[in-house]
Amino acid sequence: MSDMAAATYQCQVELGGLRVETLKSVSAITAEQEHIDVVSMTPAGRIAWDYVNGLPGWKNVTLTRSADKSEEFTRWIQEARDPAATGVERDLILVFVNARNEPVKKMSFAQVHPVSWSGPGVTAGESGVGEETLELRYLDADTKFL
Repeated sequence: MSDMAAATYQCQVELGGLRVETLKSVSAITAEQEHIDVVSMTPAGRIAWDYVNGLPGWKNVTLTRSADKSEEFTRWIQEARDPAATGVERDLILVFVNARNEPVKKMSFAQVHPVSWSGPGVTAGESGVGEETLELRYLDADTKFL
C-alpha cells in the first residue's frame, strides 16, 4: 500500500473517560466570542472606541449516529429530555481517530445538553439501520491535537 493513500478518520463520543460510540457525522461546530463596543472620552476630549470580550454564548453541534447504538449515550439523551430532570448537563469529548483507532484530535465541550432529536426514517424496500440526528447545545469548546 502506498504512503500516499487517503487517510481514514472517524469521530467517537467519549463520556466519563470511555469512548462509548462511533458517529456517522459531526457538523455545525462553532466557537464564537462576543465583543462589546466601549465608547469613552480621552483626556483631550476625543471619542475613543474600544471593545471588551463578553461572555461566551451557547452554541450547537449536530451529531448523526446509527439508531440506539450506545446504551449509555441513549440513556443520557432520554434522561435529559425529561422535564423533571435536573443536573443533566455533562462535559462531552469528541475524539477523532485514525484508521488504527488511535486518537489524533480531541474536542471537549462544556455543559452539554440535548436540545433536539430526530429519529430514523424508514424507506420501503431498503435495508440497513436508520440514523438519528442529535443536536446538542454547549457553552464552550476546546480543541487539542495529539
